[in-house]
Amino acid sequence: MNTPKTQPTELIALPEVIKITGFKTTKIYDMVNKGAFPKKVRVGPRAVRWVKAEVLGWVNERMAARG
Repeated sequence: MNTPKTQPTELIALPEVIKITGFKTTKIYDMVNKGAFPKKVRVGPRAVRWVKAEVLGWVNERMAARG
């Protein structure tokens, strides 16, 4: 049986999202709530993460839009 090799999905915590975007916690959550930033993934009762590829894709879209 031939199964395609896929990259594992890397989840990142808020401190890394802050480091990648330069935004503070409040701004990130505000953009998530407005649908302007990738949604968080609940991984526990009090823990959330973001899909790293989605966050990087969001950054790349902004970079491409600047012309």
